[in-house]
Amino acid sequence: MWRVIGQESVVSLLNRSLEKKTLSHAFLISGPNHIGKMTLAVDIAQAINCERDAPPCNECESCLKIQQGKHADVQVISLISENEEEEGKTRTEISIDDIRQIQHTVSLPPFEGKHKAFIIEGAESMSIEAANCLLKTLEEPVTQAVFILLTTNASLIPETVISRCQKISLNPIAVAEIEKTLITVYDIEMQKASVLSRLSHGCFGWALSAAQDDKILENFIEKRNRALEIIAAGLQERFNYAATLSTQFSKDRAAVYDIMDIWLNIWRDILLLKTGLTESVNNIDIEEWLRQWSAGIDIAGIRNSIQAILEAKEQLNLNANSRLVLEVMMLDIPVMTGNIVKR
Repeated sequence: MWRVIGQESVVSLLNRSLEKKTLSHAFLISGPNHIGKMTLAVDIAQAINCERDAPPCNECESCLKIQQGKHADVQVISLISENEEEEGKTRTEISIDDIRQIQHTVSLPPFEGKHKAFIIEGAESMSIEAANCLLKTLEEPVTQAVFILLTTNASLIPETVISRCQKISLNPIAVAEIEKTLITVYDIEMQKASVLSRLSHGCFGWALSAAQDDKILENFIEKRNRALEIIAAGLQERFNYAATLSTQFSKDRAAVYDIMDIWLNIWRDILLLKTGLTESVNNIDIEEWLRQWSAGIDIAGIRNSIQAILEAKEQLNLNANSRLVLEVMMLDIPVMTGNIVKR
């Protein structure tokens, strides 16, 4: 049974490929954070090593080992350091040494399963040297090995690498489906499921994690409250905040992108409230606050704010000066105070 939620067309495609024995030797799975990319990658690794007739079964020894991260033939490469002295620390790129290690391992036969699976999380973080090194491996596919690249931004991966992969795009899931799954499958209380499904922005992984760990929701609310404070703050406080984010960006890019997505969704909700599309608002727990702000700004101002955040994310992806990019973003977003907008 495939564990990824709300991606029926993708699952159907993979099932057909498994039945016809035409599964690709390399996949590029793209989509926003917490959408289910890693879950799908693990599902694929299970499917090619499953010991039963309808893979992945999630019950055989091989499937269970892979799900627990204990299978000798399934390797995950990510920005999280595996060095004992730096355990848990986040690196800034996946290096050529990481890929060279894969090259050495891929030449060996599977140790305990049918196929080797190499999952590269954050594939957009590969250095140019690493991407070129991987390309050589993808150009000479090994029968008993599958590569699964995961990314939130495929445009940052060299086209030569992308062309060697089967592309799979995971799209946000309908709020109703997330809510229903939380209630019926995971026995989450209805009101909590309703709020979390909206705040998840279509990413079931986040909703489930937040339902099972209150600290995740608390952390999100803390970040969102800080965003609301800065949106209503003067330029000096905004510039101080930009400097803090810039420092954080040098250590943990994903965390800063998550914060910017919070900003983006606040302004999206302001736009929806301005245009009367209240049923689609995500931040329903602060809807009245955002409604006041929507009354004090015109559509053009809202669109400019959304565009400023999107452009900042694009510039950061291109490795522009992070502090300068974030300061410009702060300048381009109007200061909101109650029903008053100050430019």
